[in-house]
Amino acid sequence: MEFFDYYLKGLDRDTTRAGLLAAGLTVDVTDEDGEPRRVPAERVNLSTIGTVAVGGEWDAEGNMITAPVEVPGWHVNLRLDRPLSEAELAHIGDWVLDPAPATPVRVWA
Repeated sequence: MEFFDYYLKGLDRDTTRAGLLAAGLTVDVTDEDGEPRRVPAERVNLSTIGTVAVGGEWDAEGNMITAPVEVPGWHVNLRLDRPLSEAELAHIGDWVLDPAPATPVRVWA
């Protein structure tokens, strides 16, 4: 089976969650305790990275010498068994990193 992987970088957590919902890539459900939950839609795999920090330096004892720098945005990995549709891209297309990161924080196994 062929997979289509997308690395997304939304503005922030809430905006990204709202965009994924508007695109139909996530859905709201009620769990067995009657609590609302947002989950990936059928045939959608999401891996939420959240914020990403790069760099930083530590000494041999693990003490921070230079703090890592946070990369702006809310990062989510998306895997589908099909390409994103035009309707989906209308909601999240601006967040698709193209080219994909050379060294992603997380990859699909």
